[in-house]
Amino acid sequence: MMKTTKSLAAASLALILLAACGSSGMGDILGGGSNPQQSNYEIRGTVESVDVNGRSLFLSNVTGYNASMLSNGGTGTVRVYFDDRTPVEYNGQQYRPTDLERGDQVAVRVDESGNQLLAESMVVLRDVSTGSGSSFPTYPSGSYETSIRGTVRYIDTSRRTIEVDRGNGSTTFVEYDTNTPVRFNNQTYNPVDLERGDEIDIRVSDLGNNRFLARDISVIRSVSSGSSSGGIFGSSQNAIIRGTVAYVDTSRRTIELESTNWISGFNTGAGSTTRTVINYGSNASILVNGRNESIAGLERGDVIEVEVSRDGSSLFAQRMSLVRDVNSY
Repeated sequence: MMKTTKSLAAASLALILLAACGSSGMGDILGGGSNPQQSNYEIRGTVESVDVNGRSLFLSNVTGYNASMLSNGGTGTVRVYFDDRTPVEYNGQQYRPTDLERGDQVAVRVDESGNQLLAESMVVLRDVSTGSGSSFPTYPSGSYETSIRGTVRYIDTSRRTIEVDRGNGSTTFVEYDTNTPVRFNNQTYNPVDLERGDEIDIRVSDLGNNRFLARDISVIRSVSSGSSSGGIFGSSQNAIIRGTVAYVDTSRRTIELESTNWISGFNTGAGSTTRTVINYGSNASILVNGRNESIAGLERGDVIEVEVSRDGSSLFAQRMSLVRDVNSY
């Protein structure tokens, strides 16, 4: 009888050990169980954007995904992470995730880890550049994203380029294509709708050799005057002028400009004027190389660009930026 009891005890212990070995942890022993959902599967969607620094891409119009993977609290996009080893296949050739562009349709084999989707491989189903896919990618492998901010100087619709004045005498040419979106006030426009003087922020792919391709454009400030010849970005009673600093009176808060040119706005047809006095507020500053600096730092001979409003015959500065430093001559 004693031998039988020991045998039963040993058998019971063996069953417990086997159950413990088959569990994934204390949660299983206590009834938590494992996640029955499939962790490796394929999703399909349209590339919305590629975050090079974050090594991820956002997909819209996605099928085959788990609803819990919706990014930004359910905005309708899915974020998929990748690494340097993630292959992208197109027409029998291998590319990198950074070669993808907005509008490409892809199938992605993903592995669900925690609350993230990790891409194991990707296949391009449709290249947005051609509609069928004979020229993917449109820019060299290894290009990376950055941003360019400045004022529109000129749009060449034949070459599909935007000349951007970045201040301090620096200009940059940015290429665009028919799929490049321009966003303003929650609406989407085309690059040809931009006007000279619009302040924009462009997310670009650096193609090397001083070439940049616009991925999307955000209008920070529109110069449209609301006239029939104005643009589509709304109305404004402001103007943009550029001139050389002749004198700064910090006590009266005025700046006197010489050789003033009216770039856009209410006095565009005035051409160049000899002297222009601009008033500014106590909290006014001037943008110098991307940083706001004190007006008191301006010197005679500096070239500045000013957004002004008009009150009667007086002009009041709304924003100012340094175009050329007299000390850089």
